[in-house]
Amino acid sequence: MLICAECFNDEEMQKSILNDPSSITGACDASGFADKKVVNIDIFADFFDAFLSVFAPDPEGSDIVGLIQKDWNLFATDGIAKKIIAFFLNSGRFGYSITDSVGYNDEVKTIASKWDSLKQDVQSKKRFFADLSDFESLGIIKDNSKILKDQQFYRARVLPAGKTSLATGEMGCPPPKLASPGRANPLGIPYLYLCQDEATTYYEVRALYLDKLCIGTFRIKEDCSILDFTSTYSSSLYFAYNADAEPLSSVLGKQKLFQLISHDLSKPLRRYDTEIEYVPTQLICEYCKINNIDGIKFYSSLHNGGINVVLFYPEKAECTAVNVKEILNVSISDKATI
Repeated sequence: MLICAECFNDEEMQKSILNDPSSITGACDASGFADKKVVNIDIFADFFDAFLSVFAPDPEGSDIVGLIQKDWNLFATDGIAKKIIAFFLNSGRFGYSITDSVGYNDEVKTIASKWDSLKQDVQSKKRFFADLSDFESLGIIKDNSKILKDQQFYRARVLPAGKTSLATGEMGCPPPKLASPGRANPLGIPYLYLCQDEATTYYEVRALYLDKLCIGTFRIKEDCSILDFTSTYSSSLYFAYNADAEPLSSVLGKQKLFQLISHDLSKPLRRYDTEIEYVPTQLICEYCKINNIDGIKFYSSLHNGGINVVLFYPEKAECTAVNVKEILNVSISDKATI
């Protein structure tokens, strides 16, 4: 089978195809595109042998194409994914077919399950002496990005009745005695919650129709090391594959664990939830803090595509301007849950 770079979303796989000395110009068997640089799919044989071995038959699982695309977004389209995956599965050596329901193998599930285990421990067994040794040995809680000096972020506050605006000094986080618990900070320990764009701040404060908001612009005063939960654990799935360094199942297990923490950081507290829901992610942030990480970045669950930043040290940012905005439209949608 001949494949082209347009078959994949993985940048490393795209580069491998474009730079392969055996590539020729021709038609791609997977995408159907003509006049492309194509290579024989065998250049990825070792990778797919390792990758497809990470999955196993599971009657309660899902189809292999859907699972790979949802979790790893490896292929450009589901149709291309089906052709390429079927090509390798047709050998019969993996123990399942393209039509079977599958899940992850035991190694991936064991690593990924460590998040649920920690959550159960700190929510119902032992809160202040939680065992984080597994997370330390896995090495996934470490800084992986930077926020640079002079970058700008935003924070909103609903304008109190009787006021026309707020001063820059009123836009920061509350003092310790007024700091309520959040997804990142424990009770009484204020962290500075910021957004990457103004629009996301409207959602984060749950603005209502005709609310007036003060939008503070914050400048980062010094470079900050952060743990970025909006990035994948590795730069790409193919780049992460290094059979001599670590089995791919171990790499994917760590990345699944990272995804689960990221999901819970972005999950909003519903009105019938309790503050105990925050404890596991607060613990992760405390672990970041004692390991010299200045903050975290994660996706907003309230604004699709929005990104939030939490700084553990509020003094590393300053509010430089405040603008007042009025909410003139609110859109609500729903979906059936039964």
